Amino acid sequence: MIMRILTLVTTAFARALATFAMLHPAFAMALPLFAIALTTFAMAVPVHAQSEPYTVYDTRSVITEGPYLVANSETTATIVWLTDTPSHARVLYGTEGTRSETAEPQVDGLAPVGTRHVVHLRGLAPGTTYSYEVVATRVVNLKAYWPDKGLDVRSGPHEFTTFDRRAPTVSFSMVTDTHEDVGRIERLNEVIDWETTDFLVHTGDAFHWIDSEEHLFRAWLRPTAAGLGHSKPLLYARGNHELRGPFARRLFDYVPNPEGRFYYARDAGPVHLMVLDTGEDKPDDTNVYSELNLTTPYRTEELDWFRQHVTTSERVSEAPFRVIVMHQPRWGWLADGPDAWIQTANDAGVDLVITGHVHRFSYTPPSPDVAHAYHLLVVGQDQVARVDATSTELTVVVTGTDGQTVHSLVIPRR
Repeated sequence: MIMRILTLVTTAFARALATFAMLHPAFAMALPLFAIALTTFAMAVPVHAQSEPYTVYDTRSVITEGPYLVANSETTATIVWLTDTPSHARVLYGTEGTRSETAEPQVDGLAPVGTRHVVHLRGLAPGTTYSYEVVATRVVNLKAYWPDKGLDVRSGPHEFTTFDRRAPTVSFSMVTDTHEDVGRIERLNEVIDWETTDFLVHTGDAFHWIDSEEHLFRAWLRPTAAGLGHSKPLLYARGNHELRGPFARRLFDYVPNPEGRFYYARDAGPVHLMVLDTGEDKPDDTNVYSELNLTTPYRTEELDWFRQHVTTSERVSEAPFRVIVMHQPRWGWLADGPDAWIQTANDAGVDLVITGHVHRFSYTPPSPDVAHAYHLLVVGQDQVARVDATSTELTVVVTGTDGQTVHSLVIPRR
């Protein structure tokens, strides 16, 4: 403890000397001699002083939201949770009920300290059930040396199962346009058969606009996570309303994925699933956006990715079924229109596109009268689309919150 005090005193003295020299130029000439003396003193302080223990207080954070899973894949899982006070986080995980592995995030060599915690698990085995426990250790005072810490808070053990393209079947549920209506989300949750649903897809417009972190959880993520139950992942396709509001630029922090963007692909059983972002529904130069929207270059980048993905990924051609989930059925506002997107989907042999946006159900099959060669399903606000796939057929049943079947569809393998 004495060595620790000497180190802190030495640092403070050095700062005082520098300040005094700035105020008294004549003294600055003697400053090198003082520096040599100070360095000699510092070198005399034993190295083991740096190993003296930091203070740990009898206090711990509280987990206020989560943990919940986002955009899991065959080899990755993303876990998110919040605490009420700044902490650093880790996840303990493993198979067969063990949690012998540890994943701890770092950013530029530092453990993140905050109230939002994101841990990406990588190198997982496909089709494998993992047990996990989240741990957050409170950081009481983030000083330069010997930061003060608190105790651990934990949640778990919980379980999840990674996706697997070798699985003979897959089932998922899709909802859309919940627009901050918690009652609607709860009613949709009641319709979903969570026991047999592998994951949940939300195709956007969970909000009118996004104001804050509190708003994000109160109006969407909290009631949604209640259905997911720490074990089922959420796959999210951004809606146009999620591009609006003071907190819109922070949205990805709460629905992150290893790719670092709102569009990506996943393989689950017989389905190759592509999650796309259809951006806004009006031009960037519309005055209501005050020249703060730049979706045109963003959508150009996304189209480049889409084209490259469907031509270079072997899974696109090998999978029994190709499904796209996105928000707007007409692909969003695009300066050159949607033709390039439709043609890319047609060329890739996409079987089904599921969307929302218009708040009411519609179904348009492929035919000579339409440009698209895929089945286009638009799901209404108070409806759940249940998708079940085998190696030979893709079945979709749309059910309302009143329990009535709205539509059913069977798509045979091509």
